[in-house]
Amino acid sequence: MDGVIRLAGEQLAYLEEQFGALVPRHILSNGWDYYTNRRVLTLEVIDGNSIYGAVNGSSVYAVVLDSDEFSYSKCTCSYAGYCKHMAAVFYHYCALAGEDPEQMYRHLISEGTIAEKRVKREMASQQPSEQDGPDVWREWFGKMYGDLWKQCKQSVHPLQSVLSELKAAAKHWEKPLQRLHWLHAIEFLLEQVERAYEATDSYSRYYYEMSFNRTVDPWISNFYELAQGLPQAPHGEAYRDWLSKLVEVLRELALADKPLLLRWDLLYHMIAEQLASEPGWREAEHAVLERELAARLPVDSSVQVAQTRSRPITFLQSALANLDMLDSLDASAVERMQWTDFERTSELAYRFARRRLEQRSWEAFALWMDFLYERLERSRNTAVLRPYLVLCREADQQQARPGTGEWTRRLVGFLPASYHELASHWLQCGCYEEWADLQLYLGIRPDELDAADVRSVARSAPSSLIPLYHQAIDEAIMTRNRQGYRQAVKLMKRLEKLYSEDGRTEKWVRYVSGIADKYQRLRAFQEELWKGKVLT
Repeated sequence: MDGVIRLAGEQLAYLEEQFGALVPRHILSNGWDYYTNRRVLTLEVIDGNSIYGAVNGSSVYAVVLDSDEFSYSKCTCSYAGYCKHMAAVFYHYCALAGEDPEQMYRHLISEGTIAEKRVKREMASQQPSEQDGPDVWREWFGKMYGDLWKQCKQSVHPLQSVLSELKAAAKHWEKPLQRLHWLHAIEFLLEQVERAYEATDSYSRYYYEMSFNRTVDPWISNFYELAQGLPQAPHGEAYRDWLSKLVEVLRELALADKPLLLRWDLLYHMIAEQLASEPGWREAEHAVLERELAARLPVDSSVQVAQTRSRPITFLQSALANLDMLDSLDASAVERMQWTDFERTSELAYRFARRRLEQRSWEAFALWMDFLYERLERSRNTAVLRPYLVLCREADQQQARPGTGEWTRRLVGFLPASYHELASHWLQCGCYEEWADLQLYLGIRPDELDAADVRSVARSAPSSLIPLYHQAIDEAIMTRNRQGYRQAVKLMKRLEKLYSEDGRTEKWVRYVSGIADKYQRLRAFQEELWKGKVLT
């Protein structure tokens, strides 16, 4: 602040208190816009107690801020009261005095008493450094923002700007540690959301659930992106401390036996996999999970199975199954997954199956597919079945004769829900006869099929389509109306091309003759045959 006299510390605190208590938030925000747009032209401190400034608005306005008696402060603009030009000059002074103007602005517009805001500012000035560990940082998170959930009465909007602030604290760190700091920051804010959700009344909970989830979905996506970008190899003791702490926090949240908004178990699995390559960590984590499980399993063996599938036990069994998978103990992992709530662990089971498929570990893959089949065999919901059907298709593609093996038979077993996957699979494998038979079996007409698919089959195996057209023509004739007859003739014209492409023109002639004789009493149909030049 060269050439400018500083105010005393208590004078700056006085101005802060007055702006926070007397100036409306929208004025403070408008003043911030003026400051960030560099509207403050000049500034100086006179007599050690007054700030003089000039601000470029619709005209150039002179501002005086009195640090002894704030009511004497004034601006030459026409606004009746404390104005945005005065706020802009105050922010500009803070910047010249070495204070953080953005931090000052955020504290002024935040809720709370002036004393509370001043405490926040002091805590902000005590921000930990890169050398401090996760425990120190998490304690600071709590002191700075641990009560923010109380402001989330109808939405979690008050939390949105905080994530940027927390990320900014580590913007110059080394990338691996920076990612972990950001992961902790996101997790901390998600905890705030969870606390806000817990405080909602039961009548409004559904509304809040929808509202909160829409807001936090991008944060969770960001969490997954950051987790997937973590280095696989060990990256030093500090890195491991941050990672281990995050696993510990997520484990504790996943074990909560109460209604939760978020899937903490999935976040745990995502982060735990980053430590999975270390046998020592796996062994220690396995021991922790086993102790937690033993403490929760019912002593009475006659207890209902449903009671052993509570949220905490489902999480513990699935987490132990994940560790078993890493040690190639698939049978043990499958056994553990038997004791979980499938709706909560299906995503993990699919991940296990895909991992074995990518490794071409067929015996282990079959174990997981059998486990999934047992839980899905009664389902005919396409959305629920689709991940399983996709795995069947991918497995069959890697067989010696795709389209004909065990995994295709499993697709067939889920008809009609598996129709689209099975039809696409047979087309992809070049099994055109099977594809056409599927349409016949389900009674699907050629005009109901994708035109590109029909053309593709017609080019490669025209004979496979002929029975499909025969069936559709008979159905059209049996409508016994003029429109149906016209549709039949249209289909017969396409059928003629198929016979021609298949080199069986004489059979086409016999077919037309037979159709004409069979339905000779349907005069309208005979007329349509002549009009369409099917009969000549």
